[in-house]
Amino acid sequence: MKTLFLAICVALLGLYGCRSGNTINEWADYADTRIGVIDTRANNCVIGPRLPYGSIYPSPQTPNGGMDGYHPNFPIRGFGQLHVSGTGWGAYGHFLVSPQVGTLVADTAGHDSPHSEDVTRPYYYSTFLDRYQTQVEIAPAHYSAMYRFTFPKAEEAGLLFDASQAIPTDIERNMNGKVLESSAQIDMETGKMRMKITYRGGWVNGLYSLYMVGQYNKKATEVGVWCGDSLYADQTVIQNDTSARGKHIGVYCKFDTDKKEKVLLKLAISFTGYDRAEALLEQEIPEWSFENVERQGKQIWEEKFRRIEIEGATWEQNVMFYSAMFRFYTLASDRTLDRADWEEGKPYWDDNYAYWDTFRSAYPLMTLIDEPMMRSNLQALIERYKQNGVVYDGFIGGRDRVAEQGGNDVDHIIAEACLKNVEGVDWNEAYRIVKHNADCRRIGHHNHKTVGDNYTKYKELGWIPEGVMSTSQSLEYAYNDYSVALMAQKLGLEDDYKKYLQRSHQWKQLWNPELESYGYKGFIDARRCNGEFVFFEPTRYGGSWKSPFYEATSWTYSYYTPHDMDTLISLMGGADTFVERLKYGFQKGLIDYTNEPGFLTTRAFTHAGRPDLSSYWVHDVMRNGYDLTGYPGNDDTGSMASWYVFCSVGIFPNAGQDYYYLNAPLYSKSTIHLAGGKTLVITANASDKNIYIKSCKVNGKPWNRAIIEHGEIANGGTIEMELSDVPTEWGKELE
Repeated sequence: MKTLFLAICVALLGLYGCRSGNTINEWADYADTRIGVIDTRANNCVIGPRLPYGSIYPSPQTPNGGMDGYHPNFPIRGFGQLHVSGTGWGAYGHFLVSPQVGTLVADTAGHDSPHSEDVTRPYYYSTFLDRYQTQVEIAPAHYSAMYRFTFPKAEEAGLLFDASQAIPTDIERNMNGKVLESSAQIDMETGKMRMKITYRGGWVNGLYSLYMVGQYNKKATEVGVWCGDSLYADQTVIQNDTSARGKHIGVYCKFDTDKKEKVLLKLAISFTGYDRAEALLEQEIPEWSFENVERQGKQIWEEKFRRIEIEGATWEQNVMFYSAMFRFYTLASDRTLDRADWEEGKPYWDDNYAYWDTFRSAYPLMTLIDEPMMRSNLQALIERYKQNGVVYDGFIGGRDRVAEQGGNDVDHIIAEACLKNVEGVDWNEAYRIVKHNADCRRIGHHNHKTVGDNYTKYKELGWIPEGVMSTSQSLEYAYNDYSVALMAQKLGLEDDYKKYLQRSHQWKQLWNPELESYGYKGFIDARRCNGEFVFFEPTRYGGSWKSPFYEATSWTYSYYTPHDMDTLISLMGGADTFVERLKYGFQKGLIDYTNEPGFLTTRAFTHAGRPDLSSYWVHDVMRNGYDLTGYPGNDDTGSMASWYVFCSVGIFPNAGQDYYYLNAPLYSKSTIHLAGGKTLVITANASDKNIYIKSCKVNGKPWNRAIIEHGEIANGGTIEMELSDVPTEWGKELE
C-alpha cells in the first residue's frame, strides 16, 4: 500500500508540477477527481467531471467498475452520461458513448480499450484510448456536456451510442435492474440523434425514464443502428421490441478522419422529454466551442472553491482539501429546469441518496458556505411535501425510497437551517414536514416483515422492540424529536416544544446498566416489547439491514446522544470513567469513528472536559484515514469529504443544533466566505505536531470554550488559535 501511495504521489506531482503553499490563484486546479476512485477502501466515487450540483455527470465506465461504474485498472468500455458519486449503491450509467477506430464493434464487451494519460479535473476529463489511438476529452455544463475526440488518420473512425446501458444491469449486477424500454434514432444529414431509456433499478428500485439528445459536428460517411453484435447500415431508427429483448441496441456513425482530426459531440439529458433536453442543450452549449464549455466550467468551480480559501497548506493538503470540496459539491443534483410536473421556477433537487448520511456534515457545510443553495433545497423540500404529503430519507430519479437507514433525518436539516436563520424560507411550511414526521412517522424499518404493530411502538413505549435496526432507529428518533423541539421553540410553539423535548429523552430506556463488555458495564441494548433487555453483545456488528444496530455496534451507538451528553456521562459513571472507556474503545478498535453513526464520537471527549482528546482523535482520523487516494470508507455523497473540510479548518457541527466544536486546524489561515459577503477568518500556528489548542480568541476576545454558537460567527469575524504540541488545559468548560 505504501508503494502504491508513493507511486500516486509521483504521478500527481508530474501532473500538477512542483507547487508548495498557495503559489497559484486557481483553486480548481488543485482538485483531482481520482481521489476517492483510486482508493482501496470502497469510496465509490466517480472519476468524471461535473459542475456543482450538476444534473449531468459524464464519466468513463469499465468492466468490474463496481457501484460507480469505473475501475482504474480495467479498460474503458465507453462513457456514460449520468452517475452518482460515493453512494455505495449505484444507479444510472446510461447512454454509453464508445469512440472506435477500424471495424466498428457493437458487442458490449468487444470494444474495451486500455487507456493512459488521464487528466482529472472537476471541470475537465481527458484520457487516451490506446487501442484506438484516440484522445477523449469531456467538459460538462449543468444539464449537458461536450466531448472532443481526437482521432488518428483513419478511413473508418466512429462513434457507437448505446441506448440500453446501465450500471446495475451491465456492471454491478447484484444491485438488480431492468431495461423496460429503449429506443434510438439518428439523422444522417444533421448529425442529430435521440435516445430514450425506461429503467427500473438502483437504490430506490423505482421506475424512471431518461431522454438524451445529441449532435456531432462532422459529416458522417455512414450511419446506422445496431442490436446485439450486429450493425444495420442506413437504418436510422431502432427500439427495444420483442426481438431485441435482453440485447443492447443503439445507433452509430462513421467518419473518414485525418491525423489528429477533432470531432465534437454535444449532448444533454432530461428526465422530462426530448423537447426539454433540446432546449437545455441549446441554452447551455449553443456553439461548437469545447474551450468555452471548459472555461465556463472552470470559472463556476473557481467561485465555489473560493468559498473557503486556505493558506499555509502544503501542496498535498491543498489537493486533498479542494478534492474533498469537489466531492461535497456533488452531494445532490439541482434539476430545477427539468421537472415536468413541478411549478415553473420552483426549486427541485434530486439524487439525495440518504439524509442519514448527509445531515451530519454535508448540509451543515452547505448552510455555512452556500446559503442560496441551502435555501433552494429547503424550498424544494417544502414543495415535495405539498405534492407527496411526506419527505422520505432517499429521493433518486424523482422517486422516493421508503425504507430508511436511520431516523427521519430531514428533520435535522430543516431544524438546523431554521436555528441558523437561513433567509428566504417559509418556516411555518417547513415545520409542517418535521411535525408530520414527529406525529405520524417514527415507525421503524418499513420493509421489515413482522407480526402485529411491533414497529409502531416508538411513541407508545419510547423504543422500538427488538428487530431490524430497532435500537439504532430508536436512538435516532429521539434525536429527531430533539431537533423538532428546538425548531418548535424557535417558532414559539411551546406545547410542541415540551412534547418533543420530553420524548427526546426516552433513549434512556434503552440503557442497560447490566450489559457488560471488556470490563465496562452499561451499554445501549435492544429491548423487547415486554421491557426485557436482549443483552445484545456490544461488540457484535450486524452490518446493514440485519441487526438491531445499523452499520455499527453498541459500543459505537452507546455514544449516540448528541443532545444529552451530560446524562450519558452520568450513566457511564462520571467524566473520568467516561473518558477512560471512550479512549479504550478507540484504542482497541471497538468504536468506528469513521462511519456516520460515529462521526461525533471524537467530539464526546469535549463534553467530558477533555477537548484536547477530541482534537487528538480528530487529527488521528485526518492523518490516518485521508490521503491522496481517498477516504476512510464510502464517501456517502460527500459525507466523508465534508467531514474532512470542516475538521481541517478547525470547526465541526453538532448537526441539528446551532453550535460547532473547535479543534486545532491544519492550516495557518482559512478564510470562509459566509452569506451576505461576510467572512470568517480562522488563524493558527498550525503544524504536523501542533494538534492541541493552547488558547483562543474570538473577534479579539479570549475564548475559553471548546464550542462556539453559530450566532457568534454568522456575521463573520475572527477565530485566532494558539496551538501546542502537548495537551493543554484549554476549553475544559463548556459554559
